[in-house]
Order: sequence, then C-alpha cells, then structure tokens
Amino acid sequence: MSRAHQPLRKEKKLPKITQKAERAARALVDVPHPGLAFSHKHHVFIAKVKRGELWAVNYLSVAARAAITPLFEMWPPPNPRKPKPGVAPKKPTAAKSVAAHATSLLQTIRDEWGTLPFFLDTQYVPLGGIPSPASARIIFDVARAMHLSAVPVTSIRFAPAYQQEIRNVIANDRRGAMIRLLITDFINSTLLGQYLDGLLAVLQINASEVDILIDLEFRREQVEVKQLGGSAVSVLPNLGRWRTVTLASGSFPSSISNLPYKLWMPVPRADWLGWLDVHSAQVKAAGRIPSYGDYGIRCGGPPTNIPNRPDPNIRYTSDKAILVRRGPKTDGAMKAICADLVTKTEFSGSAFSRGDAEIAARATMQGSPNNGQAEQWIQWCTNHHLELTASQIRTLP
Repeated sequence: MSRAHQPLRKEKKLPKITQKAERAARALVDVPHPGLAFSHKHHVFIAKVKRGELWAVNYLSVAARAAITPLFEMWPPPNPRKPKPGVAPKKPTAAKSVAAHATSLLQTIRDEWGTLPFFLDTQYVPLGGIPSPASARIIFDVARAMHLSAVPVTSIRFAPAYQQEIRNVIANDRRGAMIRLLITDFINSTLLGQYLDGLLAVLQINASEVDILIDLEFRREQVEVKQLGGSAVSVLPNLGRWRTVTLASGSFPSSISNLPYKLWMPVPRADWLGWLDVHSAQVKAAGRIPSYGDYGIRCGGPPTNIPNRPDPNIRYTSDKAILVRRGPKTDGAMKAICADLVTKTEFSGSAFSRGDAEIAARATMQGSPNNGQAEQWIQWCTNHHLELTASQIRTLP
C-alpha cells in the first residue's frame, strides 16, 4: 500500500491542564518573600482555610505575594448532615477524622499558597473554644509531611498541655511561634510581661523567635483602633526584641443582611485607618512600627455555619472604605452589581487584579444570567482587597 493510501494516524491529544493544576504551578513560582522576619511594610491577612481566600492569595501578583504572610485558622471537621424531614434517612456516615480533615485543608493550602511561610492557628479544632493538644499534634504532623512552612500560633491563656504540643512543634520545625494577644491581655502590663516570660520558658524559645500579634478583633470605629492599638503597642513588654509585631483588627460586620438592595453602602476601613494613625504616632516617636493585620472583607471570630445561601453581593475595597452592594436572588443580579461597579470612580480597572478582571468580565458577560456562587464573590473581592492593601503598604515611609 502506498503512503498516499495509508490510513491517517490519529494524533494523541495532550492532557488538558486543569485550572487546579495551573494554580498549583503558580503557587510554586519563585517569590522574593522576606521569610519569617519582616518589617512593618508587610500584611498579615487573617482568614479561615476556605477556598475563596485561598484562590485569592494564589492569584496575587508576585509583588503582593511577597508582601503578605497569611494567618490561616483551621476549622473543625463538619458533622455528618442530618436527614431532611420527610426524606428516608440514608446509611449513617461517620464524622470525618481530624487527620483526614487536616490533610484536605492543608493540601489546599499547598496547592494555592505553596511552600511560602504562613501562620497556622488550630484553636478552633475541635469547635468549642478549648484548643485540643491532640488535634494540634495531628495537624502539624500533616503539615510537616507536606513540607509546608507553617508557624504555630498560641496564646498566653491556653492550657499547659496545649503549650507542650506547640513546644514540640517548635522543636521539630525550628520556625518559632506566634503569640496572639487580645486587648484584655494588656490590662496589666507587668502581669503580661510575666506571662510572656513564663510562656517563652515553656516553649523553650527566645523573643527573637516569636511573632507577636496584637489582635483587637472587631472594631467599628477608627478611634478605637488608634487608641487601643496605640496603647497596646506602647506597653508591650520588650517591644524591640520580638521577631515581628503586628497590630490587627477587623472592621467588616458579621452580617450584611440588613443592608438595602441596589445601593452601595460604605463600611469604613477602621482597621486600616486606625492602623495608619498608630503608624504615624510611632514614626513621630521614633518607636517600632507594627506590621498591619486584618480580616479582609469578612468578620473574624469562631467558625459559624451559614444556614442559607446569601444574597448576591460585592464587597469592594477602596482607599478608606469597603463598598457593599446587595441584590435579590434573581437572575442577573450579580451582573447588574458588577456593571454598576465598573462605572464607579472607586473601580481600580480590570488590569489591577485578577479579582477586578473577573468583576469586569461578569459586568459584560453575555448569555447566562446566573449569579454564580458566594465563593466566587469572595474570591474576586478578597483578591482585589489584598492587592490594594499591598499597594497601599508599598507607598508607606
């Protein structure tokens, strides 16, 4: 048979590269990150280990990724779903083990953030406000097996058994630890100094191996952050000795369900504006300037279950406020929100961040009027928030 009459061979199709694989590859791109010791021109982003926030950090520019160290808070394994009323119950399923749950969450961190440093807080596992030593051991064993650069987080108020597990993590990983302080810890600075000295002795580390997080939690008013944060920084024992010091707070409310539809409502960035006040005061006093920390476009606190799907909403960060707009659960609501946002002067432009590009694309999307998922809205807005915050920090003196 001549070559002209030979049957054509089908070319083998190359395997399709999934979006997940692309993000995993992006997570391993070389970034000039400062590592464990960073200056005040850095952002500590506090977030639950959720796919929305992890997508957001993955799609940051190289410059923004270099200027951020996330503090990821683990959440407990979910309980098996209860059967719906009137529906025959299926075979009961066992609750997910801590090891399986940790493996799933930490693998997502590896796929989205790679091996860059991050703080890991296990205080909410299991749920109930009493951190479990056994859970901490399991979680950090899994993180170590995945070669993740996780720095453990603890507090002066946690039980001795938990501190012993954190000490073991420090001894194994050699990355030190973060101590998370609440404003109530600063009532007596002398007593705080004694507690900190005692905890360092238990953990068997020096102050130069410790990151201090002053967590003001939710603060609605800029003056609260200015006064409480400034006072805490000024009385923190041995301010200059710690590896890093971060002043964090959150300004976004726990619920926006009471906001009206089809109107942009500003939520002042009390966390950022109050931190800027503390920054200015420390510059004037020639004192140590804390790094900036926040909860992004969500409210902090213990994990909560949201029983109902939220209304379509966008939470768009501008220089001084987070602009919030809600719409009804009707087709096209999200497109309408995005279409209005891209006309506003606060919109940074589709090229500013991946989140902005997604918002601009939704504003002009043809065809399906589907609103998408709440996770997507968080992805876009968190990515924009982090990119904007990084650009603001870069301009600081």
